[in-house]
Amino acid sequence: MNSPVVPGNRPLTPQQKDGLAWVGRWGGRDVVLAIDLTESVGLNDPGRLHLRQIIEKTLTKGDTVHILPFAMTVRSPVVFEYQGSGDIPKILEAMPMNAGTEQGTDIMCAEHFIYRYLAQLNQDRLYNQQPIKNQSVIWLTDAPLNLPQGQAHQWKEVPKSRCGLVNTPEASQRSQWLAALPMQQRSIQPGQFQLTVVDVPATVQEFCTPKPGGGEVCLVNAYLWGQLWWQILLAGVLGILGLGGGLGFAVHWLRQQIPWSVTVQVGDQEYHFSLKHGQKIGVGGNVTGTFLMVPLPSMVAIATLERRNQNLIIHALEGDLTCDGQPIFGSITIPKQRSFVLLAYKDEIIRIIL
Repeated sequence: MNSPVVPGNRPLTPQQKDGLAWVGRWGGRDVVLAIDLTESVGLNDPGRLHLRQIIEKTLTKGDTVHILPFAMTVRSPVVFEYQGSGDIPKILEAMPMNAGTEQGTDIMCAEHFIYRYLAQLNQDRLYNQQPIKNQSVIWLTDAPLNLPQGQAHQWKEVPKSRCGLVNTPEASQRSQWLAALPMQQRSIQPGQFQLTVVDVPATVQEFCTPKPGGGEVCLVNAYLWGQLWWQILLAGVLGILGLGGGLGFAVHWLRQQIPWSVTVQVGDQEYHFSLKHGQKIGVGGNVTGTFLMVPLPSMVAIATLERRNQNLIIHALEGDLTCDGQPIFGSITIPKQRSFVLLAYKDEIIRIIL
């Protein structure tokens, strides 16, 4: 059995909060229905409709529903592990839809009990290496929520609640939980009571203890590693692969940007070019799409020489063109490693040196 939870002795870092929020994405949600049983509340038809909407329209598989009726004390929780719409009739049947006969609501002690109850749920999951959950409390009460410590007299039904007086243990603990849990609150008033939704993001209490020999032992980082190690490992592998792919792309791009030195010899004339990826040389005359040209005595455009990545593509424009004695039909690819090529067209010889 795990120890009763108390507020932590170390605030969570932003990175720990982000990690816990990520774990909470996969654990479902704790939904607490905190229903005031006193006669003064008396759920009306709109109130019952809102409750049904919450149960029928907002629950998802993996959520846990905790029904916690309260008045002067909080009753034992009725808990349902929600697996689908088949559980809805059972949950609705278990909810107290009609007002009770009790005359007072100790709202401050109810807050103390319920927020500590929520903290205990996630702290137990931490100790058991289970995913923690986002949590929500749906309060249905006519009593004011979040009264400051020492202000119990503002609530007429229980003006001397031990959870709201100054310097009582219960009041101090309630204030600590109100501060320790990151809450977001929204309210509507469908009748003589308020329906208030308090959302608590997935969180736990951090405890650090000095250890012999130096350093300290803490809870949260070890828990996060146990929950997220495979995701961290997967992200690392994908990062390495992405980095490798990025480096490969960068190397490929740089190799394209490095110009080749290409020499074309025609008779006793030499033409030198600095050829980048995508550039073309027209052989014999001007060819559309080329800015570089090697003239031939016949002045017939017989081919283009195009650099494409680490290859030289020879596109034949005349049918009598050969490359190293072999006729060219369409085009041929010459890798850069092949440093010398001999083109022939009728009685004209063109030497290409890469």
